[in-house]
Amino acid sequence: MPNDMVRFALPMVAADSTQPLPSSVARALRQAEDDAHPDIVWRPPALLPPAEALGTALALLTPRPADDRTIAACLAALVIAFEPNTRLSAEATRLRFEVWKEANGDLGNALWDEATRRAIKTLKWMPKPSELREQVRPALEARALRRLRCERMLAEARRRPAAPPPAPETLEQRLAGTVALYRKHHRPADAERVQRRLDDLLKRKALPMRTNP
Repeated sequence: MPNDMVRFALPMVAADSTQPLPSSVARALRQAEDDAHPDIVWRPPALLPPAEALGTALALLTPRPADDRTIAACLAALVIAFEPNTRLSAEATRLRFEVWKEANGDLGNALWDEATRRAIKTLKWMPKPSELREQVRPALEARALRRLRCERMLAEARRRPAAPPPAPETLEQRLAGTVALYRKHHRPADAERVQRRLDDLLKRKALPMRTNP
């Protein structure tokens, strides 16, 4: 997603379907949109989504071109709505189809459908290709912004050094955590039993230290 200027409140779904983006990516993008300000340049967050999730999001945010069947169906709906008495030759119909496909094929099936529905509901005259595109411009801009942000987060994830693995939990830490858990859930007998085991372990570890000269 390209950020930087405009704040969008569109669903966190794939570019050309209702499939949602990975949750970690959706959270990062939503936070970026919530924090967007025209005077502040967006930067990748300190805590990045996993690279695999970012790759999946980029694939979802890069739609396939609209297929011929969808474009033809949408054009037929527009003609019925706005030009019911128009009769074109087969060659003119083919040329019209090619012009519209060239102009708006990159919208993908979902946005073609959405733009057609909006045009039929809101316009008075048959739209030009550019006017149909205007019906879904906010979604197009949001998609481009999100894709750009995902690209930048993925580049940043590859640039940053890998975080060191966490230190393994010691037996003392595990026993102390168990004691705290039992006390939290009001199980004093179990807490006391584990506490005695922890105390014995600590005493045994301290004994060699006392006997050393």
